[in-house]
Amino acid sequence: MTATVQYQLYKRVKDDSFSVDNISSYALFLQVSSVLFRVCVTDTERNRCLLLEDYRFTTPQKNTDQLLEQLSLIVDDHHLLQAGFWKSVKLAVRNSHFSLIPNSLFDKNFLKEYLALNCSLNKGIPDHFYYYTQRGTDAVNIFAADRKLIDFFSQLYPSRQLQVIHFTSPLIEGVMHERLHSEQKEVFLEVEPNHLTILVKHNKTLEFCNTFYFETTEDFLYFVLFAFDQLGLNQYDTPVTLWGDIAPDSPIIQKLKTYVRTVHLGDKPSNMKFGYFFDELMEHSYYDVYSMHLCE
Repeated sequence: MTATVQYQLYKRVKDDSFSVDNISSYALFLQVSSVLFRVCVTDTERNRCLLLEDYRFTTPQKNTDQLLEQLSLIVDDHHLLQAGFWKSVKLAVRNSHFSLIPNSLFDKNFLKEYLALNCSLNKGIPDHFYYYTQRGTDAVNIFAADRKLIDFFSQLYPSRQLQVIHFTSPLIEGVMHERLHSEQKEVFLEVEPNHLTILVKHNKTLEFCNTFYFETTEDFLYFVLFAFDQLGLNQYDTPVTLWGDIAPDSPIIQKLKTYVRTVHLGDKPSNMKFGYFFDELMEHSYYDVYSMHLCE
């Protein structure tokens, strides 16, 4: 039985300097969730982004088998993804099964126990448990990823050591890397379809990081204002930066500005180079994907 295609290519940008002959010096970044799959290629020698592809599933994939079916269709129709001689391959999983632990309290023998204290794990789903030591702040990011999903990509690139990270890790690294000069507390929002991630930092300290599911503008505002209230942030002078899949004229942004005075859209990472081809993408989009090169 032939699988039905349930995805569409939402965005695609390729730099004219991209060369198949140079793939061995390129890094391949992949990001996956039940609603999207993203591909990014960077030239590690020039620190330049060469390719960005954003696939969206027409409906959220209900389970891992359905997701893998669609990923297989994408790969089968994509000669670059079938190449196995990349310099490095990183996979970022987008889910809510993560927890940040202070480095001083971390013990790698208790990954599942850490997660069980902070989030509900998927019952009956075989998970791998991972951790990533954040470089920009004193924290370890512990997360779960479906074993079938990881095995799929590991088998796709058998000659490379697949580095698995949570999508919040490059987001955190990017935030901490670019704004160490600020003495003021700052709020960063990353918006994707029905998902909001909130980060709050002060100097070199990450004070808050969590992700929320939202359906309405009211849901969105509730989570943002809840974070402001819990952390004692002033709505009049705390700057808020937005990244992600959200239009500059979005009703969400307009409504947010009625409650928070200083709101602006973020830029592409300053530590990555981009050619003019990427000008067609919004400056504040794909920040977490671009920042995957910061996760070593």
